[in-house]
Amino acid sequence: MPGRPVGGPRDARSAGGARGEGRVTRYVEAFSWTGSIQDFLDSVVTERPLLNVCAGRTPWGDVTMDRYEPSAVKGDWLALPFAADSFRAVFADPPWDGSYKADVAAFMREALRVAPVAYLMAPWLYGAAWAHLKGVWVRQMPGVNVPILLSRYEAPQGELRWLA
Repeated sequence: MPGRPVGGPRDARSAGGARGEGRVTRYVEAFSWTGSIQDFLDSVVTERPLLNVCAGRTPWGDVTMDRYEPSAVKGDWLALPFAADSFRAVFADPPWDGSYKADVAAFMREALRVAPVAYLMAPWLYGAAWAHLKGVWVRQMPGVNVPILLSRYEAPQGELRWLA
């Protein structure tokens, strides 16, 4: 399938005996994509219905939501106005300034409450035991810059999901 990371995430346990136990570093292989960003998203984010938060003016997704721009739903990505399991996936491409970085953990809890899958497109990678990182795609732009990541997370299954 186009846009799938080659080989998927690989774990490497850190050395150092008991001190390194439980720490995991992930190495993700990269790939090349020459199509448009929209074509890439369409090939990777296939779950429907899809909620697109921080949608800006884009009509992409079954339901769009934004705090400031015109969208189907006016709302905050930290307090999604939907019942649990309302969608198959939630996608967010928030503004990439530092003030939004601090909100990613709260967003992930909300996103994985309303859907079993969450995608985050940002220069930040979130890590938590309760949000299982299942894929990372790296967007390289010309020149020297901060890479933009599309990260796919899955909620824990069963009762553990609601403990998150």
